[in-house]
Amino acid sequence: MRIIYIPVSKKIKKKNLRNFIKCFLYDHYIVLKNFFINKKITTNTSGYIDAALQSNAYVLELPYNYCIIFSKILNLLFDGIFINWKFTSYRSDLEDIEKKLLKLSKKYKIKKIIIDGRDQSFVTIDNKILDNFDYVIKREKNKKIINNKYLTTILPCVLISNYYKISKNKKESINWSKIGNSKPNNNPTYDIFFSGKKTSESRKELVEFLSSKDLNFFGRVDERIPYNQYIETMYNSRINLSLEGIGEFANRHLEILANCSFMICQSSINELDLPLPLVDGKHFVTFKNKDDLLEKINFYLKNDKDRNEIALNGRKVLEKYYSPKKHGKFLFDKIFS
Repeated sequence: MRIIYIPVSKKIKKKNLRNFIKCFLYDHYIVLKNFFINKKITTNTSGYIDAALQSNAYVLELPYNYCIIFSKILNLLFDGIFINWKFTSYRSDLEDIEKKLLKLSKKYKIKKIIIDGRDQSFVTIDNKILDNFDYVIKREKNKKIINNKYLTTILPCVLISNYYKISKNKKESINWSKIGNSKPNNNPTYDIFFSGKKTSESRKELVEFLSSKDLNFFGRVDERIPYNQYIETMYNSRINLSLEGIGEFANRHLEILANCSFMICQSSINELDLPLPLVDGKHFVTFKNKDDLLEKINFYLKNDKDRNEIALNGRKVLEKYYSPKKHGKFLFDKIFS
């Protein structure tokens, strides 16, 4: 399979000469990346699907302007074109994004797929755009989206990115021995841990609520701690909270699983169509409101065996199913069948 991929571009806030030069140089960097021998998972929001494409096809990465200029010959040589939603530099201009997507759709007769890496699981693409494309691969798609054109993907796990490689012959390798932890921590320092940005009011309210209780709680909102300390504290805590931010699913969910740590998160995670078979009560635990959260915290603080079993199950499901190559094969079978 031979595909064209328009990846994430350099983001700018203002249109000026300096930013124009920056974008021009980055476009050339995109072209040069095609000559890299081994490729890793990038830590941007589309890193997992990027690796899924690279491990299952010959991928030519090109910036938008190249795809417009050379569309006639590219149509003859390739089977499909995948466009990352963040393909344009000036992303605040939604009208411009839609205009460019429509222009691409008219230029190409091969399979046309949009990769939508936006946070909100329920946000969809306008029908006037969708009608001109074959599929949309959406990050953590909400189950309420029933349109068959929507397929689902997931965020990359930051802890895995440094130990994942795709060789030139498309062989995938993940060195799990160096990723996080493979066994639960039997002597944690803290009872509960959460650290994150104040991306929602509910985060602040829940952290303040738990801080008022008699718990050994390491909690931070809008107070950054070094990443290494963040990961160490995660493993050194009996219970890790993964609270909703801009969207229902975050890097933290995957980091907790990779760390073989116990996770409690909001029940909205069950509304997502995830490419990993994660099950509430087996790989993590959810809560509906702050009273339900406190009740479950008190229960699992007293039940080490259940807590550690769930943490270990979470790590095992990640080791077994976290594979961009398998994910990409599933998507390609759908798209090109």
